[in-house]
Amino acid sequence: MTSKQKVYDALNFKNGTSVPRFMWYSNKTKEQLKKKFNLSGPKLDIYMGNDILQTWLSINGEMEREVEENTKFIDEWGITWKRSGSHNMVIAHPLKNADIDTIKNYHLPDPLEPKRYENLEYLIKNYGRDYFIGADISGTIFEPSYHLMNMEDLLINMAYKDDKIDLLFDRIAEFSTIVSLEAVKRGADWIWLGDDLGTQSGMIMSPAIWKRYLKPRMAEIISKIKKEKNDIFIAYHSCGSITEIIPDLIEIGINVLNPIQPKALNMDIYEIKRKYGSAITLMGNIDTQDLMKNSTPEEVAVETRKLVDSLSKNGGYIFAASHTIQPDVPLENILAMLNELNKI
Repeated sequence: MTSKQKVYDALNFKNGTSVPRFMWYSNKTKEQLKKKFNLSGPKLDIYMGNDILQTWLSINGEMEREVEENTKFIDEWGITWKRSGSHNMVIAHPLKNADIDTIKNYHLPDPLEPKRYENLEYLIKNYGRDYFIGADISGTIFEPSYHLMNMEDLLINMAYKDDKIDLLFDRIAEFSTIVSLEAVKRGADWIWLGDDLGTQSGMIMSPAIWKRYLKPRMAEIISKIKKEKNDIFIAYHSCGSITEIIPDLIEIGINVLNPIQPKALNMDIYEIKRKYGSAITLMGNIDTQDLMKNSTPEEVAVETRKLVDSLSKNGGYIFAASHTIQPDVPLENILAMLNELNKI
């Protein structure tokens, strides 16, 4: 059975020979793995057992753009980033304090820029027969908006129902829609949408505000994607505690929820599986905040086995971490996790 078929079986709630996996490593972690195994790029992902090969097509790829420590750069959105540790952080917001006319006339990236799709095309051409190919269009609406405007200003304007927020969200949703449709046309197996909506203890905004601004726009994006290809799968990523809107995500057509962060309030994957496991595939939730960093390899292996045994019956589960595996995770714990998966 190919990796692609394993993923499709999970998504279609079928019993497969083994649970599919998709592990997401930071660039510095990949460097450690590269040195150990003398492999890089998709060949490293495949060696590590990933059944899904995925590539960035939108703004969140800028978090991992390879630049030197303390380097500043301006991305295609006009946003200024600075390298700090393992990731790049936004340090200047071009639409901070912008009025509605400025937002209306602000130059957004070209969603059809050919370079945007080069790696997707490469993955489909070279690996698409046997591996499941994902197109990552996250952040989809909210995250680009707060990078452009500044989080505090954006949330205040949302609370006051300022018309310029509707305009900003509409423009970014249009961009994400066009990129998603182009990825579908080029042969992606799923479209990966997402906006980080949760903190450790609850949502960044109230569910009512989310339903006012983001739910209808996300629903429209998904509707247009599925109109283009009705059997395409839609994955959705949000860190943090978002239990209050899981039924809404299912309602608007999300097929896969990631990462079900175990340390966040009420994000118990077993309870979520019990409530929603027949309606949505769960993708997660090996803990990177504590377990992977601080436990023994034996403890990591036990938790890996527990997740797979408890969640993969009748499909509907893809093994993944609760977020990117950072370089402070001991290599022996990564190998213990993967070795246990290989036994199952």
